[in-house]
Parts: sequence; C-alpha cells; structure tokens
Amino acid sequence: MLEIPQSSHLVFRIRLAGPPDAPKLAELAARLFEQAFGPDNDPEDMRMYLAGAFSEEAQRKELSDLERRVWIAEDPDGVAIGYAMLRRGGTAPGVEGTQTAEIQRFYADRTWHGRGLGGALMQACVDQARAWTCDVLWLAVWEKNPRAIAFYEKTGLRTVDRQTFMLGRDVQHDLVMARAL
Repeated sequence: MLEIPQSSHLVFRIRLAGPPDAPKLAELAARLFEQAFGPDNDPEDMRMYLAGAFSEEAQRKELSDLERRVWIAEDPDGVAIGYAMLRRGGTAPGVEGTQTAEIQRFYADRTWHGRGLGGALMQACVDQARAWTCDVLWLAVWEKNPRAIAFYEKTGLRTVDRQTFMLGRDVQHDLVMARAL
C-alpha cells in the first residue's frame, strides 16, 4: 500500500484491490463516472451505461482477471476517492508496441484534483506495466475532457489516433493516447 502525505493534515492511501472490493468499486466507479460525465450527457444514456458497465458482478469479474490490476485510493477515513484499472494487452488505432498495457479506467473525485492523487495512480500504472515488461502504455479519453487530456500529456502520453465510444445510444469520440515505456 502506498501512503502519500499531501500536507501535514491530508493523506491518501493507494492499495491493490481484489474480488472482495467489488461492491466498493462498483459504487465508486459509477459515482466518479457520473461525476465526470453526467452534466455533459443525456441522463438516460448515462443510466444505461452505468447499469451495464459498473455492476457489482462486472467489477468482481474484472477484479478476478489475472491480466488486470486495480488500485483504489482512500482518504484517511477509508473513503474511496479514486481508482485506476490497468489491463495487460489490447490495442487501439495508432498504438504501436509488442507488449501493451491499457489504462482502462482512471478517475479521481473532483475534490481531490490537483492534490497529487492522479500522479500517484499513474505511477502505479507505469510501475505495473514495466513489471509486466510492456513497451507501451495507452488509454482512450473523451475528446471533450480537456482537463484529463492535459493531465495525460503532462505524464508523457501523446495522441496517436481516435476511436468511438458508446455511452448508451450516443456515439462519442475518444482520443487514443500512448507513450513508450
């Protein structure tokens, strides 16, 4: 477990999650996805997406997958404030590498933006991708999310292509970003 002091009063912990964390991850993932994208999307499309993508059963399956790692960040009271999900393998348009790692999900509660949480979660992903001997780290990010795009660029990721993403019935476009490891 990583414990990162943010000031003399604020600390967060990042820990590797496992199948018993499925209920906590399901709630956290749905809450942070809706926090990030709810205001900019149709409520019905959001409801449809959340119901399928973040069920407890779906989270348990992902947490049991040996090709994935999930880290949950918690505040000093044990409240989940962010998470990252990394998957070994997979590719997208523009991603070039022989052994890839995809950051499938990467979210921090907006009250923790700018406090080092994103950097710590990204470092966990980079370290694991290197441990897997991956040569490329990549992700897809909504093209209408400039704050996330700027953060990813700051961590060395660069836009290599685009792909589509379905949110309910709405076809959206993501930037595919990648960096060599």
